[in-house]
Amino acid sequence: MIRFEDVSVVFERNGQPFTAVNKVSLEIEKGRFFGIVGSSGAGKSTLVRTVNLLQRPTSGRVYIDGIDVTHLQGKDLSHLRQRIGMIFQHFNLIKNANVIDNIALGLKASGTPKALIKPRVFELLKTVGLSDKAELYPGDLSGGQKQRVAIARALANNPEILLCDEATSALDPDNTREVVQTLKNIKDNYPITILFITHQMEVAKSLFDEIAVMSEGQIVERNSSYGLFSRPQSAAAR
Repeated sequence: MIRFEDVSVVFERNGQPFTAVNKVSLEIEKGRFFGIVGSSGAGKSTLVRTVNLLQRPTSGRVYIDGIDVTHLQGKDLSHLRQRIGMIFQHFNLIKNANVIDNIALGLKASGTPKALIKPRVFELLKTVGLSDKAELYPGDLSGGQKQRVAIARALANNPEILLCDEATSALDPDNTREVVQTLKNIKDNYPITILFITHQMEVAKSLFDEIAVMSEGQIVERNSSYGLFSRPQSAAAR
């Protein structure tokens, strides 16, 4: 479903090249809840953003369903991004739009007929447990509720892939539990591949089928969730 082939990303830092992602090769099967864990600065976010080309690789290839997407532009890139939902650490909601309008944003952008937008929004609100918050604004919501609105928005166009970039890192423990439960429900009920990056080990234990450990821009270990926590092999995992 998702395949990274020798993907590297190099930035310039203080006039010198800095390798954030270093020749990563990794395959993620369709329908898996796959986690990438590692300390801050390991390259996790940079790698994940190459999937929808928010960050283009400096070298290497990214494949989705066997198709090389690395150099897509224009309409082809827009079409790719409609297949991929993404949620971020800090929600990225529109402050002066209510919950309905925040979720509807992607539907409008994709050209969904107006008559179908509101029913789809309320279906999504039910999925994330926020049916009673439809008319509220982001400032009226808790952190966990804001992130559940962001999840609903990311699911609006029925994406095949959901990218989660530190989606619980800005939340307190109670709100984290809310979001984790929402993602568990999605995992159980939606035919979707989820790629989730985090440094929160309790979240990793709760959610992931498989985990890759990233350190200094490289994947240093991959295992099932149980295998990684019970028998870590690399220094980074331990």
